[in-house]
Amino acid sequence: MDNESKEMFQKLFDKIDKIDNRLDVIELKQNKMSDQLTELQLSQKLFELNTNKKLARLQDGLDTVEEILKINELIPR
Repeated sequence: MDNESKEMFQKLFDKIDKIDNRLDVIELKQNKMSDQLTELQLSQKLFELNTNKKLARLQDGLDTVEEILKINELIPR
């Protein structure tokens, strides 16, 4: 193999190596984003659960106030 062919192959291998490195970086970023998305989904579910619990407590409190007002005939039954 002559020097020109060797240089051409070396350049080709160098480019392939750079592409491989870029793919590794992209894969790492994709994995990180996947983890972040999973964490965000978990946070969203926890937020929904907590919000639903608080809304249920608020509704219970409003129901209690309504009953007390009815008992004291401050609002119609």
